[in-house]
Parts: sequence; structure tokens; C-alpha cells
Amino acid sequence: MKIFLLLMPLLLGCGSNNRTGEMGRTPVINLSDKVAEVSSLPLSEATAKVDVIPLQSTEKSILGRILKVQVTNDYIWVNHIIDSHGHLYRFSRSGKYLNKIGKLGQGPEEFTRMSDFIIDEEHQEVYIITTVSGIKVYDFEGNYKRDATKQKLFMDEAFSAKSSQFILYRQSFFLSQNLCVIKPIDNPKDSLWSIALMNSAFNKDKIFKNPVHIGKEKQIVAHRATPESGAVNYLTENSSSFDLYNDEFTLKYPDTDTIYQYDMERKDFIPQYAIFTEEKKGDYELTHWWIKDRKSFDYFTITGYYPTKDYIYLIGSKGDEIYTFCYNKEDKTVRKQVREGSITERKLPWFSQPFLHIDRPFVLKNDLLGGNFTVDYRSCGRYWVDVLEPGSDDNWIDVEQIKASTSCDEDKKQYFIRTLEVVDEDSNPILVIATLK
Repeated sequence: MKIFLLLMPLLLGCGSNNRTGEMGRTPVINLSDKVAEVSSLPLSEATAKVDVIPLQSTEKSILGRILKVQVTNDYIWVNHIIDSHGHLYRFSRSGKYLNKIGKLGQGPEEFTRMSDFIIDEEHQEVYIITTVSGIKVYDFEGNYKRDATKQKLFMDEAFSAKSSQFILYRQSFFLSQNLCVIKPIDNPKDSLWSIALMNSAFNKDKIFKNPVHIGKEKQIVAHRATPESGAVNYLTENSSSFDLYNDEFTLKYPDTDTIYQYDMERKDFIPQYAIFTEEKKGDYELTHWWIKDRKSFDYFTITGYYPTKDYIYLIGSKGDEIYTFCYNKEDKTVRKQVREGSITERKLPWFSQPFLHIDRPFVLKNDLLGGNFTVDYRSCGRYWVDVLEPGSDDNWIDVEQIKASTSCDEDKKQYFIRTLEVVDEDSNPILVIATLK
């Protein structure tokens, strides 16, 4: 297995002339110079159209808590939980229920716990990643085909990731994981990886490390999570951010100032954009504790990015403010929208301090239909999905706000309003699907 360490560009050592142009061959997104603050950012700048899709509700298609939605050219795939078990349903692009993928059970063609899924459109196959029995492959009708691997991939020897992710890019599989560490590690420098290229047997062929971790391996392992640690804190981080827009596999690691692009020939991630800011980012331990002090939120952080044809959107925060930056690829200008967020806390019985958290949703003004559009999921580098769940305080939308909004398509706006008004708490979610330019 090969190991590749990604080296982060040394932005803070650049001269001022590089802050607005390019650093070597890597374009710089400058978040501190001549940034125009705006009240909103329109969805129409990034997307060609928006569709409203109510998911059909039948006795066979009642959805529980949604974990993931993926939209492909012909279908909608929904991973959800009912009775503590994960299920994957296939819907048409109009929202009609088609079938369930796989079957719960202990048999060789069945699975008990699903952690993720991958859709292979080219071969019309679905990969179900289970927590105990490896990866099982089904066709689009839900019929079992084979085991891709029987080894357990949910938890690596080094990590217990909050959200491990599988990525399929040009028939190559990648596995991503984020801190925290839960087991002793003999060789931390070779073990604390963040993303891995998998071979045909789903073993790690080449691993890549978050540059922020380099040189801190012993520190990270020393603060690992153990059952006996009690109230002793441990280090954790946000998930890496990935995208497949324009058939490019790009990523941004947590707490780094670089967006990387995967090079198929070299099998390496190379810098695509560098991010410059004069904001202070805080001490590593302070910002990586699982149980954080309130002051750790006062430092600037970028947690996600969303590439489109003409723009790159960056999502971040400082204090209780949520930032959305919009970088124009052509003229290199940056706009910033500031929204009020909320640092929430909840008490945990085994910690004396409360658990503090802030959500950083990506929200654009839906000038195509009215109201706002929240990017809950992105799919295949072509679609953004806003999931509206009836009866939810968090994932619903104000119908009166939409009625009072202006939109580019009045007929579709009225259809959107009628669709929202006829649902009840027993209805399946409504998907608002934006197709990128």
C-alpha cells in the first residue's frame, strides 16, 4: 500500500500580489480583500432549473428518518431508517415508488445493517455497504448479484468516523473517514489517513492524509477516545467535503486552505484552488476538542465548498454567524452573505460540560420558485437536493413566504404552493431538485 502526503500551500507566506491572483499555478480565492457583502445569493446563478418532486406514499414506500438522498439521471434513491434498520428505496424522477433494494436478514444475499450505498449507473448496480458483512451488490430491481467484499468496512482499525463516505469516480472506489481515534496505533504516521483509493477487493491501495494532521499524529493518538477515558476529552473534526461537478473529483479537508483535484493518471490529489484569509483560525486542540469551549467558535472556519460552472461557494462560520462566500471564476471577485446561526448545547450524562454545536447549512435565495433553497444533498456532480419533510420544524418551508416571494416561473411557483398545501404529517417528503448549469 502506497502512502501519499498532501502538502498544503503556504498561503500566509505569499506576497500581497498573490492574494488576489495566483500562487504559482494555483488560483487564489481571497476572502479578505475587496469582498462585497450581499443580503442574499440567488439560486438561478448556479442552476438551470428546479423541479418539485413529491415522493409517492404507499404502504410499501412509507419513509422513516432520511439518512441520504441521491439523484441520478433516471431515478431517486432514498436511504432511511425504520425500526432501527436502514432501507434503500428507488423512486422514478417523477417521485413514483419503484422498489426496495435488498432484503433484511441473516442470509447470504441479505444484510442487517446498512451504513451507506453507492449507485453505479454505468453497470446498473447498487452497492450496499453494511456494518458487519461487507459490501453487497444488487441490480436496480433489488435482486442480489454478488458480494463485492465480505470484510467489514464500517470501522477502520484507527478511526471511528462520524460519517465515513464512499465515492465512486470513473469506476474507482474511494473511502473517506474523519477523526476520532479509538484504538492504539503502533505507527501513527502511516495509519492516520483521511481518504483511501480502494482496489478491486476493497482493500486500501493508496492512502492520503489531511495535511493538518501531519506532525500531530502522536498528539492525536494521545487524545484518542476510550471507554475508560470518562470525562477526558478527545480530538475530532468535521467530515471532508467532496464534489464530482463537471466530472472532476475534488475535495477539501477540514481546516485546510486548499481545494484539491484528483488526477487519474498520477493517482494523486493536486491543488486546484488555494483559499486565503486574514482571519485567525485558533489553536488546533481548542478547535478540535469534541467537547468544545464556547470561545473555540469565535475562530473562523470553512467547512464546505460547492463548485459550479461560474462560481465556487464556500460555507463557514465565526461565532454565531454563518458565512456563504461566492467566488466568481471569471473576474475573481467574492461576494459574502452573512446569516445569523445558533450555537446550541445539550447536556451529556458522562460530561460535566455541555456539548456545543453549530449547524452551517448552505442556503440560497430560490428566485426560481420563491422562498429559500437549502442544499441538503448533492448528487453525481449535477444535482442539489432540498428535502422538505412534513411535520418537521427544521426541514419544512414557510408557504406564506413563498406566496409573497417573486419568482422566475410563476406557473411552477403555483404548482409548488399547491403541492405544499395538500401534504399532511403522514405524507412522504417533497424533494426540490436543482439541476446545475
